[in-house]
Amino acid sequence: MSSENQSEKVAVYVKLTAPEGKGAELVAAFTSLYEGPLDAEAGTELHVVHQVKDSPDTVVFYEVYTDATAAAVHSSGEALKAIFPKLTGLVTGPPEMLTLEPRNAKGLTL
Repeated sequence: MSSENQSEKVAVYVKLTAPEGKGAELVAAFTSLYEGPLDAEAGTELHVVHQVKDSPDTVVFYEVYTDATAAAVHSSGEALKAIFPKLTGLVTGPPEMLTLEPRNAKGLTL
C-alpha cells in the first residue's frame, strides 16, 4: 500500500564490491545474520541482500528501520559486530552508502 505521508522510518542502501569471484561469499556472510542478530533487532523491519545480475561481485543491500532510534541501535548492535569479522577479504573498498527517508511503498507500511 502506498502512503503519501512523510515517514519516520529510516532506510539505508549499501553497495559493496567483492574481489573477483567472491560475490556469493559476500552474500552468504550477510545472509548468516538472518538467523540471529538481525532477528533480535525489533526495529529492523526489512533487510534484503541483492547480487547484481550482470555483476555478481557487486552486492547491494537495503534496510528499513522503524525510526532513527532503531537505525542507531543497529549501527552499534550485535549484527554489525557479527558481520565485520566475516567481511575480511570479501570487500575491495569502502561501501557506497545512502541514508534514505521512505516516502511511498508497496508491501511496507510507512
